[in-house]
Amino acid sequence: MANEIRAHAISPVPRPPVHDGADDDLVDWEKVRRYALLSLRSVRRRLVLFICVAGGMVLLAVAALAVLPKTYEVQTRILAQRNAVLATRADSSQIEPTRAAVDTITSHENLRSLIQQTDLLHEWTLRRAPLLQLKDRLLRALGHTPTDDELAQGLVGLLQKQLTVWTTPDGAMTISLQWRDPVLAYRLVDAAQQNFLERRHALEVSTIAEQITILEGHAARLKNDIDAQVAELQRIRDRSGPKGPRPAVATPPTTPDPEVLNLRVMLDAKRRANADLEDFRQRHLAEMQTRLTEQRAVYSESHPIVTDLQRSIELLRQPSPQLALLRQEEADLRRKLSDSSDDSSASAQGGPNIAADLFRDLATAEDSTVEYARSQLRYTAQQYASMRERINAAHIDLDTARAAFKYRYSVVVPPEIPRGPIKPKAPLVIVAALVSGLLLALFATTAADLRSGIVLERWQLEDLLPAQRAIVGVPWDPAGQLPSAGAPDP
Repeated sequence: MANEIRAHAISPVPRPPVHDGADDDLVDWEKVRRYALLSLRSVRRRLVLFICVAGGMVLLAVAALAVLPKTYEVQTRILAQRNAVLATRADSSQIEPTRAAVDTITSHENLRSLIQQTDLLHEWTLRRAPLLQLKDRLLRALGHTPTDDELAQGLVGLLQKQLTVWTTPDGAMTISLQWRDPVLAYRLVDAAQQNFLERRHALEVSTIAEQITILEGHAARLKNDIDAQVAELQRIRDRSGPKGPRPAVATPPTTPDPEVLNLRVMLDAKRRANADLEDFRQRHLAEMQTRLTEQRAVYSESHPIVTDLQRSIELLRQPSPQLALLRQEEADLRRKLSDSSDDSSASAQGGPNIAADLFRDLATAEDSTVEYARSQLRYTAQQYASMRERINAAHIDLDTARAAFKYRYSVVVPPEIPRGPIKPKAPLVIVAALVSGLLLALFATTAADLRSGIVLERWQLEDLLPAQRAIVGVPWDPAGQLPSAGAPDP
C-alpha cells in the first residue's frame, strides 16, 4: 500500500481543466448547498443550543409586550339629521350641528372638563405601563416631580394630539382616541360624546328658552308703557274734557318691577333648561344600566367590562359641566330674586288693563293732545300684541325642539372597551420573534460547529486537502478529528 502511494505521488498530478470564466455562475450554488446542509444538520447536533436561542427570543418578545406601553383605540360615531316633521323656524338659519363639532370637542375648556370628569390626574399615574412607571420613579428620585397644574396642562396637550374628530357631509361625526390604557380611553370618549350632546342640547333647546326670556322682558316693558299711557290719556281727558259726570275708569293695577319680572322669567327659563338636561341625562343613564344588565348576563362582576360600566354609571350620576353651569346660573337668579324687595307675584302673563271707553269719542271738543295720546296707546298695544304672538310661537318652537332633539342625534356606534391594542400587535410580534429566533438559533448552531475545529462533512476535508483529493482516498470517517501524522495505514 505504501509503494502504491509513493508511485502515485511520483506520477504527475493531472491539472484540472481550464474553464472559460464567461460560463461560471456568480454564485457557487454547490457551496451554498453544502453550507445549508451543514446548518440543518447542526440543529440535530446542537439541539439544546437551538431551543435555548429560539425560545429566548420568544420569551424576550413576551416580556417586552408585558413591559412596554401599548396603544388602544376607541371610537364612537354620531349621526345628526334634521327631521322635516319636527322642524323649528331656527333650523333654516342655523349651521349644520356637526360643522363646529371639531372645535367644540377639542377646545381647551372641554378637554379640561374631560380631565375632571374622568379623574384623569389620579388615574394617569395608576394606569401607566410598568416601564413608564419606572421612568416616573427615576424622575421623582431626581427631584423632577411635576405639579398638578403642569400635569393637567400636559394631559390637555396630549389629548389635543391623540383625540381626533372628523365629520362627513352626510351629517356623521366620528370621535376617535388613541390612548395607553383601554379603560381610560373608553371613559374619555364616552365623556366627550356626552358633553357634545349636552352642549348641543343647551344650544338648540336652552337657546329658545333664552329667546323667550328676552321676549318676555320686552313684553313686560311694553305692558308698563301701556299702563303709563292709559293713565296719561285718562288724565288728559279729565283735564280737557267737558265738565259733568264721566264714567268711572278702573284704576290700572300696580305693575311689578320690570327688573324683577325679567329675573322671574329668566329663572323659569333656567329651570326648564335644567329639567330638560336632567331628563336627557336620565335617558342616557337608563341606556347604560341596560347595557350593564346585558353584560352581567355574560361576564362576572369582576370582569373589566362590567366594572368599567359601573364606573361610567357613577360618573354619569355626577353633574356634568353643562349641568353644573345651569345650576349655578339658577342659584344666582334665585339669590338676586330673594334680595329684591318686590313682593308682587304678578308676571307678564296677564295683559294690560285698558278701559274700553278710552278709544271712544265721549265729547266732540277733544283737542289734538287727546287724539295723539290715543294713537300712541293704540300703537303700543299693537306692539304688545305682536310681541305676545312671537312669545307664543317661541313656546311652540321650544316644545318642538325638545321633541326633535331625541330624534336628531343618534349614536350609531357607541364607545366600547377595546379588546386589544392596535400597536404593538401581539400576534405579529410573537410571529416575528419566533421567525427571528429560529434564524438566530440556526446561525448560532452553525457558528458553533464551524468554530469547533471538528471536521463534520467530507467536503470540509476535501477543501483542506485540495491537491491530494484526486490521488489519496479518504480512509477515515467524514465526521471526526483529522488523523494524526503517525496514524497507521489501513
